[in-house]
Amino acid sequence: MAPLIAYLLLLAGVVHARHENYEGHLLYRIWGPSHQISSLEASIDILSAKPAAISSSRQLEALIRLSPQEKEQWLPYFEKNDMGYKLVSDNLANILRAEESQINRARETVNTNSTITWDAYYNSEQIFKYIDEVGEKYPNLVTVINAGLSYEGRQIKYVRISTTRFEDTRKPVIVIDAAVHAREWVTSPVALYLIEQLVTGADKELLEKIDWIIIPMANPDGYEYSINEDRLWRKTRSKSHKGADECPGVDGNRNFDFHFGSRPASADPCSIIYEGPSAFSEPEIRVIRDAVLSNLPRTALYISLHSYGNMFLYAWGHNGTLPSNGLALHLAGIRMATAIDKVKLDKATPYIVGNAAQVLYFTSGTSRDWTRSVGIPLTYTMELPGYEYEFIVPPTYIKQIITESWAGIAEGGHYVLYMYN
Repeated sequence: MAPLIAYLLLLAGVVHARHENYEGHLLYRIWGPSHQISSLEASIDILSAKPAAISSSRQLEALIRLSPQEKEQWLPYFEKNDMGYKLVSDNLANILRAEESQINRARETVNTNSTITWDAYYNSEQIFKYIDEVGEKYPNLVTVINAGLSYEGRQIKYVRISTTRFEDTRKPVIVIDAAVHAREWVTSPVALYLIEQLVTGADKELLEKIDWIIIPMANPDGYEYSINEDRLWRKTRSKSHKGADECPGVDGNRNFDFHFGSRPASADPCSIIYEGPSAFSEPEIRVIRDAVLSNLPRTALYISLHSYGNMFLYAWGHNGTLPSNGLALHLAGIRMATAIDKVKLDKATPYIVGNAAQVLYFTSGTSRDWTRSVGIPLTYTMELPGYEYEFIVPPTYIKQIITESWAGIAEGGHYVLYMYN
């Protein structure tokens, strides 16, 4: 008993120390015109944004983190610029500790006979182990691709799922990626669940008539750092740019080669939305690029999983105009959103579908816009639900989120087949 007590005390100490950097940090909800919120993105950690269409203020809202020092700087700024704000929490560290306690309790009840279950979060090594196991179990359907190394030397794996080994060029291809942003933990379980549903024949038409590329863990370095060091870490962990010793990492979803370098706010290495020294500077993002380009002529749908906000966002994010197939993008998004809304929790907000810049604010260098620019007709950023927990999703909600997300993406697959044929 004494060793157990000592272990629990040690664990509690580790949990406390891991989040002490956020001791006294505050969460505020702010609201105002989209251009004002957008102008803050490089200076303030925006944890999430809520479209004006569903916000209580009828303006774009954002959940932000402020240190005590930043509070003294920014609250007067909000008042001067007629922006609304409301305190949500006076100590972020307590929220993070509560989350970690929930995760630890979930791990205690995990089925040890299975590598992956849908009621806990796993590290990148466990995720890649599961991918290898799926490949070994379904060798006629699944090819595991060892795509390359992350900046810190972790092998990045993804799967290709096909009944014809990608040799039937008449079939459309769908590409899904997850965990580009390190702190968005719930995205990887969604990608892994898609793999499981496909290989177990949950929808035989989608398995037999579509080839799938699914990248469940795009940013393992940042993800591991988020697990072990800084829960709110968002970027990669690269140090190949000027100023990297002080401010390592790049925002992977600003590192794609579409209007890269067009927003000065993304040029600061210390900004949370730092785009990197050059387009595709990050090895993790080059993995996504190469996977997309490998079957580009027949790729019909691309979805990048993010968290959170209940949204399907499409191009163009850099200026708010629509691609030539804007109507098809909206229709496909509506179909996916409707499928999700049929199985969502009653308390969940219905999915919003729309142009990324019009729903939220302007962005550049995103995977959604780059994939559309290279010719994929249907490309989306899919922002998963957060429920009342918003930017932190407890393990108890994983099953619901993966189930409803499968329903939406499966509907997207059927729409692709309808259009492709």
